[in-house]
Amino acid sequence: MTDVVVIGLTAVVVMFALGILLEGRARRREHAAVLARPQETLPTLYPRINASACICSGACVSVCPEGDVIAMVDGKPKLVGASACIGHSDCVRSCPVSAIELVLGTTERAVVVPVATSTFETTVPGLYVAGEVNGIGLIHNAVAQGVQVAAAALAGAGPHGCELDLVVVGAGPAGIGAALEARRRGARCVVFEKGDFGGAMRSYPRQKVVMTAPLDLPGIGSIKLRRTTKEALLELFDQVVERTDLPIAERVEVRTIQPAAEGLRVETSAGVTTAFRVILAIGRRGTPRRLDVPGDHLPHVVYEVRDPARYAGASVVVVGGGNSAAELSLALAAQPGTRVTLVHRGKDFGRCKPENQRALSRADGRLAVRLDTIVRSIGVDGVELETAGRPSTVAASHVVCCLGAELSGPWLSGLGIALRELRGEPLVRSA
Repeated sequence: MTDVVVIGLTAVVVMFALGILLEGRARRREHAAVLARPQETLPTLYPRINASACICSGACVSVCPEGDVIAMVDGKPKLVGASACIGHSDCVRSCPVSAIELVLGTTERAVVVPVATSTFETTVPGLYVAGEVNGIGLIHNAVAQGVQVAAAALAGAGPHGCELDLVVVGAGPAGIGAALEARRRGARCVVFEKGDFGGAMRSYPRQKVVMTAPLDLPGIGSIKLRRTTKEALLELFDQVVERTDLPIAERVEVRTIQPAAEGLRVETSAGVTTAFRVILAIGRRGTPRRLDVPGDHLPHVVYEVRDPARYAGASVVVVGGGNSAAELSLALAAQPGTRVTLVHRGKDFGRCKPENQRALSRADGRLAVRLDTIVRSIGVDGVELETAGRPSTVAASHVVCCLGAELSGPWLSGLGIALRELRGEPLVRSA
């Protein structure tokens, strides 16, 4: 009887091991093209696995909401879709041995961020940063980080002589998260927004699909979203602000922030106030990266498009190689009579999400893709290009530059905040 049990258990173990082996082989075949020919252009946000520390539990694979970012191949987790990573960080939290970290930047493409502590306090005491200014742009993460930073900034706050407990600069997702946490704690808080409420979300093209995860809003609860539009998301935040009566001052620009006898002195276009703590949730989109070629000052050269329908029937050159450039090019090409040329200096669209890469590969004659191409100059009705040393001209009544945005480095440095470059490093290292 004992022999029968042993044989049975052995058979189960062998079958289990065989199943894992066959699954690993199937995964290798499925991802063979990616593993054999990795894209030359890496995204600036992606998970990195420490192979020597990894115990191959597979937890990082199963928790990722975006699917095949990491896959188990031959029993080991492999990065197979870096461009699909949008920063949920679930893989980092799930690893039982801390063998994975989410890193920013690459050797070729640095990400500049403020120097900050693990609670995101900058080199100016009492001045904190949250959200996209830290290089993390996912709405779900920005809200969560805003909440986290506000909690840290207000923790242990005793009596003080400032007019406010907290000033938040920026009314995007991180700023709203911080303000909601301040409200939950009963803190005196004001949000200053130099534009309109919603921050960078308002500059997205109409009906742009925003990928996000459930939002945990202090005082509101969990709001489950997976795929939604810009309009629906803005409407949701409008309802949150109306329900909570958050004090948001729109079209008020913060000019300087200086240490005071107690807290910080905040000078704005609407006057001066003092605050015990200040959180900068300013994002990056307010300072678009310029093309910097002859003709980039012409009136038909723009850095954002809110309504692609306005370009129906036009000839448009889009410059850029990220998701914004890809999605805008596809949206423009869908307009009646619009002819689009997407120009990218890289050899591939490795920074784009997989679905955008697939959509570009299926583009028809209304969308021409020019890789390994740079813009030499812009004229009133055309763009001079150079592809692998060969010049050419493309007709264009409009030129849209989707080159990302620069951190407001000079302004931050003027406040006394030190900056650093990340080239494949985590924003905050685990303890």
